[in-house]
Amino acid sequence: MAERITAQKVYEYVREQIVSKALFPGNRIVEDELAEALHTSRTTVRNGIAILSYNGLVDVISNYGTFVTKPTLSDMEQAYAVRTVLEVEAMRLAIPRITESALLRMEKNLEAQRELTRNYSMATYVDLNSAFHQEIVQAAGNIYMEKYLRELYNKTAVFLTFYDTSISNINSLSSHEQMYQALKDRDEAAAVEALRQDMVFATECICIN
Repeated sequence: MAERITAQKVYEYVREQIVSKALFPGNRIVEDELAEALHTSRTTVRNGIAILSYNGLVDVISNYGTFVTKPTLSDMEQAYAVRTVLEVEAMRLAIPRITESALLRMEKNLEAQRELTRNYSMATYVDLNSAFHQEIVQAAGNIYMEKYLRELYNKTAVFLTFYDTSISNINSLSSHEQMYQALKDRDEAAAVEALRQDMVFATECICIN
């Protein structure tokens, strides 16, 4: 029996197409073609596109079409500025709340990041980086903060995928290890400083003409 395609599946399929660079910023997404490729209805595709738009991965232009989001330098600067503010607060909230199970997941994530230094892949890095930061946000326990940061993670994933000039994740790994250790030690000042350094490094590696 064929798998039932849902709007969430459409979202996941298109997101993977973007992260794997099968779709590029500015590329048009044609509903009929997507429905045919996934063997589903246009209604399901439209609902999936609504999720993509909500998460900041596509721009829907009335009477014109749907396009993979194409950020400007200003978009990047503003997104990271807001992300830093929200994540710093999330870090402060997470310090007394983060559980041992969450720390264990972060340690396993770091192991994968260390392995990535030997065989670097931007697509893999994007997923590991997002998962690592989401552990902190989830530990903060604020559903609105989690909601808005999820959108920002999707936005910055586009920046990383298409405009990051890094050829290694070594610097990012270092700041992530510092963040993890500070969380484990319940050291708020060190955790916030490591997070700020991580954001600065991220923006320095992105080149948008």
